[in-house]
Amino acid sequence: MTSASLQFRTFAALALTSLLCGASPQQDRERRATPQPRAPMPTRSMDEQRSATPMPMGPRGNRLGGGDDGAMGRRATPMPGGGRVTTYTGTRIIVPPAWERCRIQPDLHYWQGRDLMAQIQWLSRKGYLPVTPVGVGVSALADYTQRPAGWRAYGVAVPAGGRIQVEVHHPKLAWFRLMLVNKWGDVGPGMMRAAFAPQPVMVTYANPGKEATAVYIIVDDPAWWSDKDAPYTLTFRRDWDPLKVDLSHVAMVSGLWGASPSVSAQFSGPSLTGPAVFPN
Repeated sequence: MTSASLQFRTFAALALTSLLCGASPQQDRERRATPQPRAPMPTRSMDEQRSATPMPMGPRGNRLGGGDDGAMGRRATPMPGGGRVTTYTGTRIIVPPAWERCRIQPDLHYWQGRDLMAQIQWLSRKGYLPVTPVGVGVSALADYTQRPAGWRAYGVAVPAGGRIQVEVHHPKLAWFRLMLVNKWGDVGPGMMRAAFAPQPVMVTYANPGKEATAVYIIVDDPAWWSDKDAPYTLTFRRDWDPLKVDLSHVAMVSGLWGASPSVSAQFSGPSLTGPAVFPN
């Protein structure tokens, strides 16, 4: 076979291959080496991205972050201590909800975990907290806490510069706690928190202001040791003469508190005796 004939056959074979594949081997290599343009990815707005991102869930299915509960501008939170919010019929006075009964003598760790003030602040956004006004001449009262809440509140008036000391007495005193707050449920100036020591369970308030005011004492009995057969006793020691100081203008129904006198309270003192009346 001549050289010209061999070249002709080689050229014919290459031409046939190109015809079948649609491109020369060199062109095919160049095509594979050239990156192909990719279609642009669809873009989403920030709002679409936020809505597509699942939000973490808090207790009872409440979403955390971003939500609020109306005019208060606070995030919705489950009620501390659990339970439902109900009111006395025809009023906006809250019926204190249940707490789990304490069955082991409480210590400092327990009291810190029983965040009663957090519950009170939360409940105040739904209505008014019940308080039993204490007359200016009452020196002592016998009562027991509401079940299953395990606490009860009392309001007393204190003149400008006056000092009052309130102490609770009960055979199982180590299970009790006293708290002292102002009309907004806060520990204000002149107030000292009760010690967690078993004896005595006592709070003291000295009014540093120039006007008479009302303060509120909370008796906390988480084990429900007080009842009609074994009530606790609150004693009030004042450094002023109730008969010489006019405190009739001091409003007990103020801030987050609404008057709801305890039907079980028995007062003693020169100006008032006998049970309170509910509703007032």
